[in-house]
Amino acid sequence: MIIGLGCIAHDRVLATETAWTAGKGRINRRETRWGGNVRNALTTVAALAHPAGYLATLGTSRLSDDAVADLAANGVLLDFVERVEGAEPVSSTLIITVDGERYIAFDDSSLAHTPMPDESFVHDALEAAQILLVDAPTAPPGSRDVVLRARERGISIVLDAERDPHSDVMALMDAADHLIIPLTFGRELTSLTDPQAVGAALWNGARATVVLTAGAEGSYALESPDDAIHLPAWDVPVIDTTGCGDTFHGAYACALSDAIPLRQRVAYASAAAAVVAGLPPGHDRVPSPSAVDALLRLQRGSA
Repeated sequence: MIIGLGCIAHDRVLATETAWTAGKGRINRRETRWGGNVRNALTTVAALAHPAGYLATLGTSRLSDDAVADLAANGVLLDFVERVEGAEPVSSTLIITVDGERYIAFDDSSLAHTPMPDESFVHDALEAAQILLVDAPTAPPGSRDVVLRARERGISIVLDAERDPHSDVMALMDAADHLIIPLTFGRELTSLTDPQAVGAALWNGARATVVLTAGAEGSYALESPDDAIHLPAWDVPVIDTTGCGDTFHGAYACALSDAIPLRQRVAYASAAAAVVAGLPPGHDRVPSPSAVDALLRLQRGSA
C-alpha cells in the first residue's frame, strides 16, 4: 500500500479570462474542490488502481467530515486517520489564468493544531505500507521519526518539497530515498543552475533517486550523482496545472511499487501529470489509466 503523510486542503478556485501579464482579468468560472499535495497524490494512486491510505489527523467539524467523505469517495483508505479537535484542513484560494498557470494563496494556520496520529495509527500504517508519500512542508511534528522507522522497515520514501527550507523540511529531505522536487527549488537550495549539478548536490547516502521537475522543460532524473536523465515534457494542451506536481508524485509511487525502471517510471509520472493538466473544468482531477497509457503508446509510436 502507498501511504500519504501531509495536509489536505479545501480550495476555492477562481478562473480568469486573461494571463498574468494582463495585470487583471474577469472571473469566468468559480468552483470549490479538495486539494493538498498528499491528498492529490493519494487520489492519483487510487485512480491508477493501486491501494492508497492516509496517515493523518483531521478535525471534528463538518468541513473535516466532508474531507473524509472526499477521500473515501476517491478510494483512499481511512483506517489510519484519527479525528482530533482543531486539526482542520488548510484553506486555499487558487487563481487560474487562461494559459493554465495558477497562483495559490493559502492559510495553513490549522497545521499548528494538527499532530501526528496516535502511535497505534502510525504502527498500523507502517505495517501496511510499501511506500510512504511525504509532503515535507505540511507533514506533522514527529514525521522524521516516522520516516526513519519506515526506512528501517525497508519502506521507500517518496518526498515532495517545494518551499520553506527550514530545519524540519531539510531533515525530512535528507532522510528520503526518492526525492522529487521542482528544479527551481533545487536551484534555490544549492545555488547552482545546471540540473546535473543540482541533482548531484542534493545526493546523499540515503538516496536511490533524485528527480527535478521543470514544467514545460520536462524532468531530470538521477540514479547516481554522476548521470542525469532528461525527459522532455509532453506536448499537450494545458487547461489547469493545479495538482500536476502532486499527480506526478502519486504516479511515480505507483510505478515504483511496480518495480518499473527509472526512465519509464518518470515517463509514466509525467504522462499522468500531463493528463491532469488537460482535464476540462469540473472534471475529477485524477488521471485515468487509459489516458496515461494512450500518451505512453503515442510516445512509443513516435520513437
